[in-house]
Amino acid sequence: MFAFTYTRNKKSVIATLLLSYIGFAACKQAVEVPAPTSSLVGSAVFSDNKTATAVMTGLYNTMHSPANISDGTWSIGKYMATAADELHNHFIGVAATQFYKNDLSSNPGTYFWEHFFKFIYIANSTLEGVEKSASLKPAVQQQLKGEARFMRAFINFYAVNLYGTIPIVTGTDYTINNKLPRSSSQEVYKFIIDDLLAAQQLLTNEYLSAANLPTSEKIRPNKAAATALLARVYLYLNDWKNAGLQATALINNTGYGLPPLNSVFLKNSQEAIWQLASASPVFTNTMDGFYYTLKMAPGISNHNSMTDWLFNAFEAGDARKTGWVGSLTAGGTTYRFASKYKNSERSSAVTEYFMVFRLAEQYLIRAEALAQQGIATAVDDLDKIRNRAGLGNYNGAMDKASLLKAIQHERQVELFTEWGHRWFDLKRTGALNALMAGTTGITALKGGQWNLNDTILPLPLTEVTINPRLGQNKGY
Repeated sequence: MFAFTYTRNKKSVIATLLLSYIGFAACKQAVEVPAPTSSLVGSAVFSDNKTATAVMTGLYNTMHSPANISDGTWSIGKYMATAADELHNHFIGVAATQFYKNDLSSNPGTYFWEHFFKFIYIANSTLEGVEKSASLKPAVQQQLKGEARFMRAFINFYAVNLYGTIPIVTGTDYTINNKLPRSSSQEVYKFIIDDLLAAQQLLTNEYLSAANLPTSEKIRPNKAAATALLARVYLYLNDWKNAGLQATALINNTGYGLPPLNSVFLKNSQEAIWQLASASPVFTNTMDGFYYTLKMAPGISNHNSMTDWLFNAFEAGDARKTGWVGSLTAGGTTYRFASKYKNSERSSAVTEYFMVFRLAEQYLIRAEALAQQGIATAVDDLDKIRNRAGLGNYNGAMDKASLLKAIQHERQVELFTEWGHRWFDLKRTGALNALMAGTTGITALKGGQWNLNDTILPLPLTEVTINPRLGQNKGY
């Protein structure tokens, strides 16, 4: 764990981490702060509105930098899409092969763990620094507290869903962090909800720039981002009523809507609730656009192609099947690929931002929440998403089981390759094992052998060694 392993000298590491984030943010045009001086350390970072803000904006930039959790090569979206049934892997790299074949037992690496707890460490450092600062503007102080608590909840959400149980890290003291045991998923979820409810109160409806001024750029989280995650959290906890209420708050918000399919993933699109700007726009707009778009047969450069399992899930006439799926024929073989992001060129004008939360998910959350409660209007939300894709209204059976099956199908063809939705949906609905297991299951067809323990990832061996109280997940 980053907060555990790399915090032997607390003061020097805090300074190094915060300075590196601010320095990285300073290089990015969207974060309009000067590079810090070498004397800027510790609490001094939080004595100035610009540098304090740059700690959090730098975190967002880092999330979408190469080899990070939203980057197309090492992202949660890519690896969990290959672990499920969305993407084929054409690369012989160890991690890529392990995720694809659902077998991480031979070499439990750090994967997302190090990034997760590095980000949590930064969020905790921000909360501590802002709380102690006597010079920040009250509005800036409130905003940064809200963003830090939102980000801590965001990372903990993915950590608990990928690893099963995790430590709840609330501070930056390595003498405490290095001895923390793991908490139950129920305890982690309670902590996540507490953070998100607090973030809702602290954040405003406005989007703010790096200078803490209102902006149309949706690259810093606002109250809506906290609400979007809270709706998803309640859904995962089977709290149908609250999931529906949170989703409704966003659906009724006139600031968001469902634009045509070709506009969904544009920067600051009407559908976007929170996006990430490229950390290196000179390189590419989004890593997904760059790495998923095939211009030659997939292999060492572009690793993935779309599976027939996903492609065949689209209904005839579904505009997403043509608008969000590309194809390439090379060597007599036709490969399909995810094409939600169209801008794949280096050094091109920035037209797309990487999507984190969008309104279509909220319609599907509310549809599922209503269906679980036996409320027939669930079909109205389902039809909103179908109609946008050029499909007619749902005309299947209206019993609860049929509606839920239709909603899960719609999630499959709407949210594919985005942030691991397919993997998490299969897991939370109890469908993962049935799909993956057996000689005709997805894992066997990918060349692997499914085990029930494969539903969660192993903890890095280094972390288990440093802190034996963590223990290892079963089967690793």
